[in-house]
Amino acid sequence: MSPFDIIHYSWHPLIKREMNTEAFLTFRNEILPNMLYYPEKLKIFRVFCMPVTDIRVVILGQDPYHGPGQATGLSFAVNSNISMPPSLRIIQQELNDEVEWQRESWRTLEHWEKQGVFLLNTALTVESGRPGSHLEYWEDFTKKVIYFIGYHNPCIWMLWGQKAQRFVANLPAKTIFNVHGYDDKTIKQIPNSTDYNYILKAAHPAAEVYKSNAGFLGCNHFKFANEILSLRGQKSINW
Repeated sequence: MSPFDIIHYSWHPLIKREMNTEAFLTFRNEILPNMLYYPEKLKIFRVFCMPVTDIRVVILGQDPYHGPGQATGLSFAVNSNISMPPSLRIIQQELNDEVEWQRESWRTLEHWEKQGVFLLNTALTVESGRPGSHLEYWEDFTKKVIYFIGYHNPCIWMLWGQKAQRFVANLPAKTIFNVHGYDDKTIKQIPNSTDYNYILKAAHPAAEVYKSNAGFLGCNHFKFANEILSLRGQKSINW
């Protein structure tokens, strides 16, 4: 079985073109075979199992976890038998303060995936023990994925930390609506348009580990996302 076999056909116009570039072929054929990397080969494109039209929320991570058995192909998620990483613990803490959430098998985030939450890392692979090692190889591809989603299916984007937020520039410019300055009451009055890519920005969850009041806790992104979905006539996500 090829890693590409799990990709939903709605991505093919983009994926087939990008995977045949010289840069990617060099990465796939000359770099990856000579190192230990994560996630395992058949999970590299796991997030692309989801049809483009099913995406309701995108959560943009950086790169996969770089330790054995951790990475699943979904940003921030880990396998159910793996200890919860710091970022995921902080996300859980924020959920405790915001909404009712699904507790069983929570760390895999598969229930998010099933509800249209697209858990995309900006790099789909990482060398063992070397965080950020493959970001340069995937950056151009990721920019095109972001544009592809933003153009074909405008949705809600949760961008945590400056590294994720800089990818806003790759969305179709006239579709961007920055959700800034809203609170629990005024979020219900946010402009509604199926053409908008709604941008929710906050500090990266990991920042809270090193600095109190870093800017992730209290962001209300999960609550705000459900309010926007409700405004658009869509079902809320059971986080």
